[in-house]
Amino acid sequence: STSIFIPAGPWSGQLWARTLCSYDYTGRFTCLTGDCGTGSAECASAQTVPPVTVAEFNNSGNGGLDLYVVSSSLDYNLGILVVPHGGSEGDCMATGWVVRPCNSICFAFNDPKYCCGRVHAWPDMCKPSPYSLYLRSRCPYVFGNMYTDRRNNTRRFACISANYTITFCPHPSRFLIVGSAA
Repeated sequence: STSIFIPAGPWSGQLWARTLCSYDYTGRFTCLTGDCGTGSAECASAQTVPPVTVAEFNNSGNGGLDLYVVSSSLDYNLGILVVPHGGSEGDCMATGWVVRPCNSICFAFNDPKYCCGRVHAWPDMCKPSPYSLYLRSRCPYVFGNMYTDRRNNTRRFACISANYTITFCPHPSRFLIVGSAA
Protein backbone atom coordinates (compact mmCIF):
# COMPACT_ATOMS: atom_id res chain seq x y z
CA SER A 1 0.00 0.00 0.00
CA THR A 2 1.02 3.60 -0.40
CA SER A 3 -0.31 7.02 0.50
CA ILE A 4 -0.70 9.77 -2.06
CA PHE A 5 -1.07 13.32 -0.82
CA ILE A 6 -2.92 15.72 -3.09
CA PRO A 7 -2.35 19.41 -2.35
CA ALA A 8 -5.31 21.57 -1.38
CA GLY A 9 -6.74 23.54 -4.26
CA PRO A 10 -7.74 22.65 -7.78
CA TRP A 11 -6.52 19.21 -8.87
CA SER A 12 -7.86 16.49 -11.12
CA GLY A 13 -6.47 13.14 -12.07
CA GLN A 14 -6.92 9.44 -12.51
CA LEU A 15 -5.67 6.47 -10.52
CA TRP A 16 -5.46 2.95 -11.92
CA ALA A 17 -3.64 -0.31 -11.38
CA ARG A 18 -1.35 -2.00 -13.88
CA THR A 19 -0.81 -5.73 -14.18
CA LEU A 20 1.97 -8.02 -15.37
CA CYS A 21 4.56 -5.26 -15.74
CA SER A 22 8.17 -5.84 -16.71
CA TYR A 23 11.19 -4.37 -18.46
CA ASP A 24 12.09 -5.82 -21.85
CA TYR A 25 15.65 -6.42 -23.10
CA THR A 26 15.91 -2.77 -24.24
CA GLY A 27 14.90 -1.43 -20.83
CA ARG A 28 11.40 -0.42 -21.94
CA PHE A 29 8.79 -0.80 -19.18
CA THR A 30 5.42 -2.23 -20.29
CA CYS A 31 2.35 -3.73 -18.66
CA LEU A 32 -0.23 -6.16 -19.98
CA THR A 33 -3.08 -3.98 -18.65
CA GLY A 34 -3.11 -0.37 -17.52
CA ASP A 35 -0.01 0.54 -19.53
CA CYS A 36 0.41 4.23 -20.31
CA GLY A 37 2.69 3.87 -23.32
CA THR A 38 5.62 5.90 -21.95
CA GLY A 39 8.07 3.00 -21.83
CA SER A 40 8.92 3.85 -18.22
CA ALA A 41 7.39 3.05 -14.84
CA GLU A 42 6.34 6.70 -14.47
CA CYS A 43 3.22 7.66 -16.42
CA ALA A 44 3.51 11.42 -15.79
CA SER A 45 0.61 12.99 -17.71
CA ALA A 46 0.24 10.16 -20.23
CA GLN A 47 -3.14 8.50 -20.73
CA THR A 48 -3.65 4.84 -19.95
CA VAL A 49 -4.19 2.23 -22.63
CA PRO A 50 -7.34 0.08 -22.29
CA PRO A 51 -8.30 -2.23 -20.75
CA VAL A 52 -8.13 -0.46 -17.42
CA THR A 53 -10.36 0.29 -14.43
CA VAL A 54 -10.05 3.98 -13.52
CA ALA A 55 -10.87 6.03 -10.43
CA GLU A 56 -11.22 9.69 -11.42
CA PHE A 57 -11.02 12.61 -8.99
CA ASN A 58 -11.60 16.32 -9.40
CA ASN A 59 -10.90 18.59 -6.45
CA SER A 60 -12.30 22.00 -7.31
CA GLY A 61 -10.61 23.70 -4.40
CA ASN A 62 -13.97 25.32 -3.71
CA GLY A 63 -14.65 24.61 -0.05
CA GLY A 64 -12.95 21.20 -0.26
CA LEU A 65 -15.49 19.75 -2.72
CA ASP A 66 -14.29 16.51 -4.34
CA LEU A 67 -16.02 14.87 -7.29
CA TYR A 68 -15.16 11.22 -7.86
CA VAL A 69 -16.22 8.33 -10.03
CA VAL A 70 -15.15 4.80 -10.89
CA SER A 71 -15.25 4.41 -14.65
CA SER A 72 -15.55 1.46 -17.00
CA SER A 73 -15.36 3.70 -20.07
CA LEU A 74 -11.86 2.28 -20.76
CA ASP A 75 -12.99 -1.29 -20.08
CA TYR A 76 -11.96 -3.33 -17.02
CA ASN A 77 -8.73 -4.88 -15.77
CA LEU A 78 -9.16 -5.13 -11.97
CA GLY A 79 -11.86 -4.65 -9.38
CA ILE A 80 -11.67 -1.37 -7.50
CA LEU A 81 -13.28 0.14 -4.42
CA VAL A 82 -13.18 3.84 -3.45
CA VAL A 83 -14.26 4.62 0.13
CA PRO A 84 -14.38 8.19 1.48
CA HIS A 85 -13.47 8.80 5.15
CA GLY A 86 -14.28 11.81 7.30
CA GLY A 87 -16.13 13.73 4.60
CA SER A 88 -19.18 15.84 5.10
CA GLU A 89 -22.16 16.91 3.05
CA GLY A 90 -22.66 15.79 -0.53
CA ASP A 91 -23.12 12.09 -1.16
CA CYS A 92 -20.00 10.65 0.47
CA MET A 93 -20.54 7.06 -0.65
CA ALA A 94 -18.33 4.15 -1.49
CA THR A 95 -18.25 3.21 -5.15
CA GLY A 96 -16.65 0.64 -7.41
CA TRP A 97 -17.03 -2.99 -8.39
CA VAL A 98 -15.41 -6.37 -8.01
CA VAL A 99 -16.72 -8.52 -10.84
CA ARG A 100 -16.08 -8.62 -14.57
CA PRO A 101 -19.74 -8.11 -15.66
CA CYS A 102 -19.22 -4.37 -15.19
CA ASN A 103 -16.91 -4.05 -18.19
CA SER A 104 -17.50 -1.60 -20.99
CA ILE A 105 -20.04 -2.47 -23.69
CA CYS A 106 -17.94 -0.36 -26.03
CA PHE A 107 -14.92 -2.61 -25.64
CA ALA A 108 -16.95 -5.79 -25.51
CA PHE A 109 -18.51 -5.15 -28.94
CA ASN A 110 -16.10 -2.57 -30.45
CA ASP A 111 -19.04 -0.90 -32.20
CA PRO A 112 -19.40 2.90 -32.57
CA LYS A 113 -23.04 2.81 -31.53
CA TYR A 114 -22.01 1.41 -28.12
CA CYS A 115 -18.91 3.63 -27.82
CA CYS A 116 -20.65 6.92 -28.62
CA GLY A 117 -18.14 7.43 -31.39
CA ARG A 118 -18.24 8.55 -35.02
CA VAL A 119 -21.84 9.31 -36.04
CA HIS A 120 -23.00 8.36 -32.52
CA ALA A 121 -20.74 10.94 -30.84
CA TRP A 122 -23.60 13.30 -29.95
CA PRO A 123 -25.93 13.04 -26.95
CA ASP A 124 -28.98 12.66 -29.20
CA MET A 125 -27.34 9.75 -31.06
CA CYS A 126 -25.80 7.93 -28.09
CA LYS A 127 -28.65 6.13 -26.42
CA PRO A 128 -28.64 3.41 -23.76
CA SER A 129 -28.77 -0.06 -25.28
CA PRO A 130 -30.36 -3.19 -23.79
CA TYR A 131 -26.79 -4.25 -22.90
CA SER A 132 -25.93 -1.02 -21.11
CA LEU A 133 -29.25 -1.04 -19.25
CA TYR A 134 -28.62 -4.63 -18.12
CA LEU A 135 -25.11 -3.76 -16.91
CA ARG A 136 -26.40 -0.61 -15.22
CA SER A 137 -28.80 -2.77 -13.22
CA ARG A 138 -25.97 -5.16 -12.26
CA CYS A 139 -23.34 -2.47 -11.64
CA PRO A 140 -25.30 0.58 -10.45
CA TYR A 141 -22.33 2.60 -9.17
CA VAL A 142 -20.11 2.41 -12.25
CA PHE A 143 -19.79 5.23 -14.75
CA GLY A 144 -19.71 3.78 -18.24
CA ASN A 145 -20.57 6.33 -20.89
CA MET A 146 -20.24 10.10 -20.93
CA TYR A 147 -23.65 10.75 -22.50
CA THR A 148 -25.94 8.01 -21.20
CA ASP A 149 -24.56 8.18 -17.65
CA ARG A 150 -24.59 11.98 -17.51
CA ARG A 151 -28.37 11.76 -17.36
CA ASN A 152 -28.15 9.48 -14.32
CA ASN A 153 -25.91 11.11 -11.70
CA THR A 154 -25.90 8.07 -9.39
CA ARG A 155 -22.49 7.16 -10.80
CA ARG A 156 -20.75 10.41 -9.86
CA PHE A 157 -20.24 11.29 -6.22
CA ALA A 158 -19.36 14.47 -4.35
CA CYS A 159 -17.90 14.82 -0.88
CA ILE A 160 -16.44 17.71 1.08
CA SER A 161 -13.04 17.41 2.78
CA ALA A 162 -12.72 13.61 2.72
CA ASN A 163 -9.78 11.25 2.63
CA TYR A 164 -10.12 8.20 0.40
CA THR A 165 -9.06 4.58 0.57
CA ILE A 166 -8.70 3.04 -2.88
CA THR A 167 -8.46 -0.74 -2.94
CA PHE A 168 -7.64 -2.70 -6.06
CA CYS A 169 -8.88 -6.30 -6.16
CA PRO A 170 -11.09 -5.86 -3.07
CA HIS A 171 -12.52 -8.94 -1.46
CA PRO A 172 -16.24 -9.29 -2.34
CA SER A 173 -17.28 -9.09 1.32
CA ARG A 174 -15.73 -5.61 1.58
CA PHE A 175 -17.73 -4.54 -1.44
CA LEU A 176 -21.05 -4.86 0.36
CA ILE A 177 -20.69 -1.30 1.65
CA VAL A 178 -21.28 0.12 -1.83
CA GLY A 179 -24.42 2.17 -1.85
CA SER A 180 -24.45 2.96 1.85
CA ALA A 181 -23.37 6.26 3.30
CA ALA A 182 -19.77 6.21 4.45
